[in-house]
Amino acid sequence: MSQTDRDPEAIALGERLRLVRELNGLSQRELARRAGVTNSNISLIEQGQISPSVGSLAKLLDAIPLSLAQFFALDTRAPLGIVLTRDQVIRSEHPESGLMIERFPRSDCHSLSLERLQFAPGADTGAEPWQLSSARSGWLLSGRLELTLGVRCYTLNEGDVCQLPQGQWFRVRNTGSVPAIAVVARGADCPVPLTPTTPFDHDQ
Repeated sequence: MSQTDRDPEAIALGERLRLVRELNGLSQRELARRAGVTNSNISLIEQGQISPSVGSLAKLLDAIPLSLAQFFALDTRAPLGIVLTRDQVIRSEHPESGLMIERFPRSDCHSLSLERLQFAPGADTGAEPWQLSSARSGWLLSGRLELTLGVRCYTLNEGDVCQLPQGQWFRVRNTGSVPAIAVVARGADCPVPLTPTTPFDHDQ
C-alpha cells in the first residue's frame, strides 16, 4: 500500500469502504479479523491516509463478501437506513374505538411506514366500514381479531396475516377478552384521499 497526501481518490475510496462496511454491519475490528489485516490498516484506508492496491482491496471485500464490481457500482449517495428508539416512535390513542397506534413514519427515501396496532378487548372501528387510502400488509402477533372485508368475515388468530389493497372497505373488531396486537406495513397513499378517513390513515 502506498502512502498518499490526502489524495481525493483515496479519500473517496476510503469513504466508500466505510459505507460498505457499515451497511454490512461490520466494525473495523471485525472486518480486520476476517481479512487478516490490522484494525489500524482499515482505519487509515477509510480516512484516506493510504490507498490500497487492487489486490489488498479485493482481499478486504472478499471478507464482507463483495466483488470489486459491486463495490464500485454502489451508489454512495443513496440514503442509509433509519433507526428510531422507542421514545421517537409516533404514538396516538383513539379511545372511542379502543385502538392505540405506534407508528414508524415514512421518510423522504422510503415508501413504506410501519405501525404497531393494539386493539383493546371490545375495540371496534365502527359499524360503518372504512376505506383504505393505501395498501396494507398485517401480521397478528397476539390475541384474536374479527376482520370484515365487504360481505366476508374472517377470524384472525395469533400468527395469521392479511393483505388489503388500496381502496378496500373493512371493519376490525377485537371479540376476545385480551388485547390484540398487530404489526402493519403501509404503502404510500393514493394522490386523492379516499373517504371516510380512518385512524389508520393519519401519519401524525
